[in-house]
Amino acid sequence: MFCIAAFIVFLILGVFSVRYRLLAKKAWYCVGRKLTFRPCDIGFREEAKDVLVGKFIVTWPRFARFLDRWIEVFATIFVVLSVWSLLLVLQSSLNLFVYDTCNPKDVESCSLGGESCGISSGQQTFMAAVMNFEVLTWAKEEVLLFADTISRIPDRFKSWEPKDYIDKTATYYKPYDTSKKTALEIIDPGCKFCGKLFKNMKSAGFEDLYNVTYIPYAIPDPNTPSGFKFPNSKLIISYLEAVKKYPLESDVPTDWQILERLFVGVSTNGTSYQEDFNLLYSEEEVEAILVKWLLEMGYDEGQVNSIRKTAHSLEIQNKIKQHNTIVEDQIRTVKIPTIMFDGRRYDRVIGEEKLR
Repeated sequence: MFCIAAFIVFLILGVFSVRYRLLAKKAWYCVGRKLTFRPCDIGFREEAKDVLVGKFIVTWPRFARFLDRWIEVFATIFVVLSVWSLLLVLQSSLNLFVYDTCNPKDVESCSLGGESCGISSGQQTFMAAVMNFEVLTWAKEEVLLFADTISRIPDRFKSWEPKDYIDKTATYYKPYDTSKKTALEIIDPGCKFCGKLFKNMKSAGFEDLYNVTYIPYAIPDPNTPSGFKFPNSKLIISYLEAVKKYPLESDVPTDWQILERLFVGVSTNGTSYQEDFNLLYSEEEVEAILVKWLLEMGYDEGQVNSIRKTAHSLEIQNKIKQHNTIVEDQIRTVKIPTIMFDGRRYDRVIGEEKLR
């Protein structure tokens, strides 16, 4: 271990001094002998120790003696940490390539990933595993996650076709035009980045270029009382699915009108409806606002009551489960918004210039 540690140290120091480059070459020769089960050059070993320990012999002699005594232990720890760090860098790089985030378990923690809301895998952190005496469980989950990452590499090269995931109940922001290509979004009504993507699409006139449709998905979170990352997302999705069964004569379908009010509209508090739905309103208050919107859109009281019953029906809940299966098992995204068009897939907010 000492030869390996010395090679790493001298390799780094060699950037600044020719002397250390020569020592790095000797260290590499020593490493080669170790790899072929031959003893290391004793002369190099003493020379390296003199260089490392000699730095402190005059100014901190006691520390120098301590370092000389335990240098093998320190070398072993150094090598283990270096290998661990290298593996983490490689894993993070692979994650960034596959998921567009360096940490699929906590996508918001990666500054290199695009703007998005993460879908938690539910795996505990290393420190939590240590505290819970479940390090082996954590290690097993890490291996399975790495294997899953490897299995997703082909996804980065495939052509993503929205039609493969769209069902018969899908609606389009503008009337379907056979001369246009189709674009598909996966959105959570509570995710602010889904709202940001919606605004970018409107500003870019994206709906004039593509037949735009969506799959609604409420991000699960078992650590919250509602069971979802955003407490009212599932209720909103239930209404989005329910109003599809009661279409009005309008250029923009009712479910899209709800999304537009949610993402763009401003409440009486001066903040966005999306923010208020996430932070201020209870489920009953959100439902009351949705009912008010439906009446303003042109539904009568009888139709609104029918929509309310349908939203809470088993049929709609089963429909939501079907959508969840598509998102989790077929598209397999770990963050949203996800948007597909022109054979490409993006798991983040796309800027106006790319949408034009």
